[in-house]
Amino acid sequence: MRGVAKKDSSVSKVVVRGGDITEITINRPEKHNAMDMETLKGLEKAIRSASAKKECRAIVIDGEGGKAFSAGGDINMLFEADEKKAGEIFDAFLDVISAIRESEKIVIAAITGYCFGGGCEIACACDFRFASIDSKFAQPEVRIGVTPGGGATYNLGRIIGLQKARMMIFTGGQIDAKTALSFGLVDRIVNRGMMEYIRRFISETGDAEVVGFAKMGINRVIRDKSSVEREFFVRSLVSKRAKTAMAAFLGRKGAR
Repeated sequence: MRGVAKKDSSVSKVVVRGGDITEITINRPEKHNAMDMETLKGLEKAIRSASAKKECRAIVIDGEGGKAFSAGGDINMLFEADEKKAGEIFDAFLDVISAIRESEKIVIAAITGYCFGGGCEIACACDFRFASIDSKFAQPEVRIGVTPGGGATYNLGRIIGLQKARMMIFTGGQIDAKTALSFGLVDRIVNRGMMEYIRRFISETGDAEVVGFAKMGINRVIRDKSSVEREFFVRSLVSKRAKTAMAAFLGRKGAR
């Protein structure tokens, strides 16, 4: 998504457009904005940098190209991971999620197209999720023999309820934007002018410092179970079952 602010910095896979509303764009459109380690580290750095700027009132995270917010973790990265690397991947996702939650700024996921796996989990860490009508949501990890590794096992149910979270996680199936709105996964469907809508929305929120204090109070009562999720993510990712499923996926897609 293109914003109205001037581009002020660029990392190869993450683009930042600064200002009072800072837009951070996942920039791998050829991969449906799937995230590798460089992308994850770039996201964390960009979020923490924007959070430290007094002039920044809100952060918007989106995906380049119009076809995907993010398809999740890069499958090639996951396929090649041994136990040590699997732990590092989990920690990199957790670092991004922690940067969002620890930021005193309002953080909004502006979603267009695919919002799958780790992409959906990062969106869920945001304070608000606004989506285009053509957006699709899924936690498809089980379909490649892996458990979620970006907070879905303890955070998705808090947002949409345990039964709906079980449905999404256990089946790996997709839901559309209208269903996501009915679930409470999405806060608004925005058909056009996403950044303009966000700017109007932010203008209607309270004093930035007070909102930041309120956000910190809300987030302090959220007890993450990341250590449990990390254990099962690592165990499942390095299993023969997962490697076989990912190899089949990559073969179908011609990636390997």
